[in-house]
Amino acid sequence: MKVIVANKDDYIKFNARLLNKIKTFELTEDSKDYIIHRVKLGDETQDVSLIDSCINNLLDEQYEKRKYIKLEEIRAINDLISNLNKEECHILNAYAEVNRYKIKDLNEIKELITNINDYQIIEKYDLHELGILISEKLSGYKMDINVIPFMNFAKLAENYLLDANIKDNFCSYGLLVNTREMLDNELIQPKIGKDKVFKIELVNKKEFEESDMYSRVTIYLPTSKEELKEKFKRINLDYDKAIIQDTHVTKCEIVNFNNEILASRFNKVMEYEIEKYFRNSYTTPFQEIELLCKEVKNFDNIRMQKFLAIEEIKNNKIKYIHDLVNYASKTSDYNLLPDINGFSDMGKYLVNETRYFNDVSLLEDYIDYYKLAKDYTHYGLIYNGIFTEYGYLMEKEDLDRNQKKEEEEFE
Repeated sequence: MKVIVANKDDYIKFNARLLNKIKTFELTEDSKDYIIHRVKLGDETQDVSLIDSCINNLLDEQYEKRKYIKLEEIRAINDLISNLNKEECHILNAYAEVNRYKIKDLNEIKELITNINDYQIIEKYDLHELGILISEKLSGYKMDINVIPFMNFAKLAENYLLDANIKDNFCSYGLLVNTREMLDNELIQPKIGKDKVFKIELVNKKEFEESDMYSRVTIYLPTSKEELKEKFKRINLDYDKAIIQDTHVTKCEIVNFNNEILASRFNKVMEYEIEKYFRNSYTTPFQEIELLCKEVKNFDNIRMQKFLAIEEIKNNKIKYIHDLVNYASKTSDYNLLPDINGFSDMGKYLVNETRYFNDVSLLEDYIDYYKLAKDYTHYGLIYNGIFTEYGYLMEKEDLDRNQKKEEEEFE
């Protein structure tokens, strides 16, 4: 951060904007005798020059009113900017370009930086370019190649922005979008907060079952009651009065999970289960998905693998979403040996990782690991379990009981 300051008495006595040279001083902690004339925020890697211009305009406006912006206020904004990346700095400049002479005060800039995740830039610079993007990206706007030369893409984009409640804010950076104000749409998705666990699509169950013309909303969970009220209203339901039979979740995907492979597997499981329930005349109520969300938000990689393994072996017993929620809450009742997918893997684990065998390194080439594992994984033995795609799954109740039995026999 760099600031240009002037002696306050000199600045008031002479209109600094008319002086060819302004007497500047090195700023000290005691700034009561100085007035801030110009600022340059951010560090050498951060270009927020248009925000600087807005703040400098505010400095001039305050000077006209004989009011002065304090150094502490400038520092507070600079501290916020110091945490922004290059793309977020572009958003600041885009906002400043669109609203250069409309920014009321520093609080507006603070709010902008604090809520920077609500904004996105689409690198399209006019309605025509945006219309082409819409026709290419969204399935509902696909068109025959022979029609393209006659399409009014600008009009298409204009109507799309209107329907989605997106203001037409083009600037030199592209189209600036405030995702907090827009309606759900396929072209632009809000940035997902780090606290979010699920992305779901929700419908009014009655409308969904009775007609092809039904509304749907996208919700990121967990979320506030106020947000849920607004989303439920869009599907013609009162959140405060809605009962479990009123809603149906058509899609449920995990977000912000650190393992992309496991996240993809989870999403496929949810797609399969929701479809299975519906084929069996069961819907997936919102309230049950909320319960599932509370369980899944605490999943690490091993708990996710346990859940997926349980779903694999218990699939025939999972008739309804509540059954799935129940198994998600019981992952701690199971042990999983990851990457053990057959008797040979299990045999090597028993020989090399447990205390049941002495050093057999000299005999390793002669051991039938497959046969050994089959003998040691019969029901009633300590390592009784089931092979799954995610490893060897064992119920702890059986494991604890059999370990106790083994210890008593040893004694």
